Amino acid sequence: MQLPAGAARPVRRFGAVHWLGLATLFRREFRAYLKDWPETVVAPTFSILLYVAVFAVASGEAVGDATGTAAWAGPGGLLPFLAPGLVVYVVILRAAEATVYSITFLKVERLVGDILMPPLAPWEVAAGYALAGTASGLVTGLPCLAALLLAAGTGVADPALLALVLLLGAFLLAAAGTLVGLWAEKWDQAAAFFGFLLIPVTFLSGVFAPVALLPEPLAVTVALNPVYYAIDAARIAFGGAGAEPVGRSLAVLAVSGAALWACATLLISRGWRLKP
Repeated sequence: MQLPAGAARPVRRFGAVHWLGLATLFRREFRAYLKDWPETVVAPTFSILLYVAVFAVASGEAVGDATGTAAWAGPGGLLPFLAPGLVVYVVILRAAEATVYSITFLKVERLVGDILMPPLAPWEVAAGYALAGTASGLVTGLPCLAALLLAAGTGVADPALLALVLLLGAFLLAAAGTLVGLWAEKWDQAAAFFGFLLIPVTFLSGVFAPVALLPEPLAVTVALNPVYYAIDAARIAFGGAGAEPVGRSLAVLAVSGAALWACATLLISRGWRLKP
């Protein structure tokens, strides 16, 4: 139908939320992540089991005697202490990778129009990437969690708390990954985020040892890191002892994730490092 001369072109209304567009973006990103499932989902489980094997040998506990095996696995063993931090590590690492590399790929290959052209609000774009990254991190963490529980010979004391911690932690790093993807203009910059920031910060947040054992200045700095609260709350969910109240840890994760998502929304609305 041809519009009369001078008539205004009607604007298509999607409502407060463009649900179809948001779901399409989420589905595209999540499917792209699952497309290489042997590398993105299965390989991290083998990597974590390799960590466990190295620690078992290095600790001198896995020597085959009954006493040593009990000290390594089972209630009160070293493996049940390591398991929560390793699960959180896998989940947040993969959540961040999903968003960082996806957005960086679009920019490097000059396909950034996939972000700018769809009829999505900036907050919907940020939410689509963050939610897809969150789902990617969680689907990778499930086999790792199952493998570690089987190796440790224990269960999860509070599954609901663990699910909430992993959900908030994955969203936090997926939102952070969105910011890094917006900032990075080449692959080296994207990789630097993991090599020089995320992995060192995570390893110093209580994955392998209590933060209280770190030198005091470093321990104070680590306590300001949201990843520390995710690991601490996950350890409580596994039935262990935590250094922080659960409510405080969940609040830190929720507020930090919302703040990073809001920053990503603002930068996308301004076309920061997206528009030529």
